[in-house]
Amino acid sequence: MWAVGEVAQDRKSGKTGEIIQVTGPAPVIYRLMLHEGTPPIVVYRYGDQLRRVPASARQPEERTFPPPAPSSS
Repeated sequence: MWAVGEVAQDRKSGKTGEIIQVTGPAPVIYRLMLHEGTPPIVVYRYGDQLRRVPASARQPEERTFPPPAPSSS
């Protein structure tokens, strides 16, 4: 099972992204925000459609979800 904030690779596209939402009960569906592309793309996947990304292959990405809160100045 995946958790919010984990990095995973989409088996269909081969692209890497971050789990931003987990919905259940079974079957559990994951929202994966892909790191490639502007604007960011979010895909819905089942657990068997995702694969783990080795720590050595991960690239530091600036988190863009959720968007920063507006400043109150």
